[in-house]
Formats: sequence, structure tokens, C-alpha cells
Amino acid sequence: ALGDITKDPSYFEKALEISKGRFSDAYVALGKYNFDKGELQTAFDYFKKALKIRPLMPQIWFNLGTVSMQLNDWEMALNAFTEVVQQEPETGDAWANVAAVHMHNKHPAEAYPALMESLKYSRHNWRVWISKLYTCIDLGKYDEAVQACGVLMDLRSKKNMAEKIPPLEEKCVKAIVGGALKQRANCQNDPAALQSSARSLTRVHDLLEKLSSTTSPEPWIWETLAVFNEQVGNDRDVFDNLMKEYRALQTVPNWEKDEFQVQKVSEVAFQIARFHKQEGSRQSLAKCKLLVSGIIKKVQKVYLDDSNIPGSVGKLEKLLEELEGLLKESA
Repeated sequence: ALGDITKDPSYFEKALEISKGRFSDAYVALGKYNFDKGELQTAFDYFKKALKIRPLMPQIWFNLGTVSMQLNDWEMALNAFTEVVQQEPETGDAWANVAAVHMHNKHPAEAYPALMESLKYSRHNWRVWISKLYTCIDLGKYDEAVQACGVLMDLRSKKNMAEKIPPLEEKCVKAIVGGALKQRANCQNDPAALQSSARSLTRVHDLLEKLSSTTSPEPWIWETLAVFNEQVGNDRDVFDNLMKEYRALQTVPNWEKDEFQVQKVSEVAFQIARFHKQEGSRQSLAKCKLLVSGIIKKVQKVYLDDSNIPGSVGKLEKLLEELEGLLKESA
């Protein structure tokens, strides 16, 4: 008790001396004391000694697992958190940590059931939903990945901003879209699988639409929608998606000075031009010419030395010449 009050470890050491090393609470107290000081290996050793005397202490197993993760002892971490869920199966955080160890070890199939258990008891834990999202993508469970995205978006809209729930990552959404499209391509000769894939693609489309309806959607969302709609044959929506991507890219601050952003704008301009050229009318070609020439002028305005202008601008100049030629032909 004096050790707890004074935070003096000598009292715990004295208790161990008197008990001849059989007082587990003293080992626990010394473990916590050293953990708080950042002496992780020492804390690890004390927690192990406490558990050797009294193994039915789930919280101390949890502490041991936490220290083990910080020491990169992933095998011990897995053993420790497994002990926790065996002794107290409703500990959602322990299940999440079991999953985290499996994810670190690149074992998504083992992480998945642990995440499902964790979500039984921690339904609103956004960190667990993010782990489930990653794991489902790794396992090709794209329907469940879409569900995880929807939950994360809902949690982000409802939770206090202090929780700092991150927005969905571009790489995750694109992985879901690409994976779902690939699954459809691989089941063309299986009617049942094709029907299931069609339902999955509907869910993916709904997710993209939900993302695009948020305030000021990022350009990559429109880019992904354009790719998706083109792949599933929604050609009438592709042009609209591309135009919205183009407008979103134009809102990026100082995009004209960023070579990567100039490249992105140029790529979208070429895709938009493809549609205008297919349409072929003089009005459509004139609109495209105005768009392309506008991009070129904006970029040229911020580069005093023509030799430093991004190479993509030269390609746009060739496209502009082509459009001018087509306009002359249509006159």
C-alpha cells in the first residue's frame, strides 16, 4: 500500500523480499512502474514473473501483450492477447490486438475472425473498422469492404471531430473498385457468380455515389467513378465524371505550379477531348479547344522559362493543333 501511495518501488521490492518472491501484486506494481518510466524490457520481465505466480489475471496479460508489441515480440504478444480472450472472451480490445498481430504477420485470414469477434463488443470502434477494411481487401471480400467503408463514413459524420476519424483512403477505395471489376471479369462463364458479382458492383457504385455526394469531393473520387462507369458500360456518365474531375482539379491551390497536378489535369483533358472528338460537332470541338487552350495559358503564365514547362503541356499543344485542324475541316 505504501508503494502505491508513494510511488516508491523500494516498497514493492521489500514486499518481494519478505514474501520470498511469491507476492504477485508486487511484480505487477513494479511492471506498471517501469512501463510508465518507459523501461519496457524490465516491465516485460516483471509482468511475466507475476503471471507465472498467478496466471488468471487477464488485465496483466493485456499489459504484457501491449509491452510485447512495443518490443516487437509479436509471438509473445499473440500469446498474451490470446490468453486475455480465453479468460475474458468479451474483451473487444484484446480481440482487436490479436487481429493486429496477425495483420503485422501478413496473415489476413487469421486476422479476419478476430476482427469479427472484436466488432461484437466494440461496434463503434473506428480503428477496428479500418482494420477490417484492410483485411477484407486483402482477402477479396469486397462486399464487406464496402460495408466497412459505409460504417466509417457514417461514424465520421456522427462522431465528435476530436476523435479525428480519417477520411477513406484513395488507395482503399481504388483497391475495392479494381478488385470487384476483376472478380466480374473472372466469372464470365459462371452465371451464379456473375449474378453475385453484379450485386457487388451495384454496392461499389453506391459507395462511389455516396463519396461523390460529400461536400467538395476530391478529384480522385470523380476519376474513380469515371473508370468504374467506363468498365461497366455506363458511357453516358463517364463524360460527366471527367468534367467534374477536371473542375475539382482546377480548385487545387496553385495546381499550375505543381508538375504532378499539371500532369493530372492534362490526362483528364485528353480523356475529355476523346469524347468531344467522338461527338464530332463543331460546337463540341470548339468547347474542347477552349478548355485545352485555357489549360496551356494558365500553365505558361507561371513559367517564365519555357524550358521548365512540364512535358505534358507540349502534348496539350499538339492536341490543340489537332482540334484546330478538325475545326477547319468542319467549316
